[in-house]
Amino acid sequence: MNPHFKQPKRKTKVVFVQLGSPEAPTPKALRKYLRDFLGDPRVIDLNPWVWKFILNCFVLPFRPKKSAKLYERIWDGQSFPLITNTADFTDQVREALSEIDPHGYVEVNHAFLLSPPYVSDVYDSWEQDLKDGVGATKLLVIPMFPQYSESTIASGIDALAKELGQRVKIPTFEVITNFHRTRAFIDNSVRRLDAKLAELKHQGVNVDKLLLTFHGMQKRRVVEKGDDYYRHCYETFRLIVDRLEHLDSDKAMMTFQSRFGSEEWITPYTEQVVEQLIADGNKEIVVYSPSFVVDCLETTDELGHELVNEAKEWGGNVHPVECLNVDEQWCRDFAEYTFTQAEGSAQDKEDLEYRLEDDAYLEMPTLELQEAGFSISKEALQHSRDTE
Repeated sequence: MNPHFKQPKRKTKVVFVQLGSPEAPTPKALRKYLRDFLGDPRVIDLNPWVWKFILNCFVLPFRPKKSAKLYERIWDGQSFPLITNTADFTDQVREALSEIDPHGYVEVNHAFLLSPPYVSDVYDSWEQDLKDGVGATKLLVIPMFPQYSESTIASGIDALAKELGQRVKIPTFEVITNFHRTRAFIDNSVRRLDAKLAELKHQGVNVDKLLLTFHGMQKRRVVEKGDDYYRHCYETFRLIVDRLEHLDSDKAMMTFQSRFGSEEWITPYTEQVVEQLIADGNKEIVVYSPSFVVDCLETTDELGHELVNEAKEWGGNVHPVECLNVDEQWCRDFAEYTFTQAEGSAQDKEDLEYRLEDDAYLEMPTLELQEAGFSISKEALQHSRDTE
């Protein structure tokens, strides 16, 4: 025991957690990434023995080469958008906090589940801070996925629990499992969309439809397992479209990106909706994905490249809206959100969020499971579908 121990001062160590990206757009890097990612039972909820056989015999021998081609399209020569934007976002939140929190009660870090810096690296830094007498007294983990789902948030919590299981010193800790109703997220999404709509109008483009397209998920996860994800998506949709100034709410639709395999996914499917809208004469379509706060393969390539090109083939135009990324106001508002979560009262935290009126939920489409099938997550779709 250290006889010179001093009681540490109050401080919360906040960790923004993201999934991560491969080390590089190469088959070797993708093989490692896919093995770790697709080996997570939260992501792939098949029978583990069946999936292990499929993964090792049918996915890993062939998919890395194809996935590497997809990742090459978003590689800047050194890194991927998700890695760069997450690091820059953390830096900007830290800078904003220096004004909000001059006494330094809150510090922010970022970590990835599948890329450095890992959660274990951040934990190591906390233990070293303790030895140096400046360690935080509380750990606050914020997975950077606005809506809760088992395949994202629960997966991150599992990783944290695994890390805690290997440690002796464990701080008081808290995990924020969603932030989709926060004023910071909703207001900045609305501002970003309204700016895009105003820009298109100025260019003489008459927007026919707005699609808020969410990360796909199997219906079974919602209907049978009770995942809150679908409700969170609907809340996000309503809170955003009801606040738009440059588009009537009846021109907005909630859709879900892609599907894979024989199992039913949450409908309607984004790609099918876009094709049908164009066939019906709705040629100019704005697309925004509020399942993400930083751009990644799914937003930059699947929506920003593939869907844009498909829409042109069908005779229309898709206008993608970038994620919030490192938008200055978003970073400042999330710094306020982070500080309040660490230092605010219960009422302060409640005031951070919007609430939907009870009647609004009556308009939420009901999900009904029509048929059974095997299960594979949306993330796996990005790496398992036969796309050149």
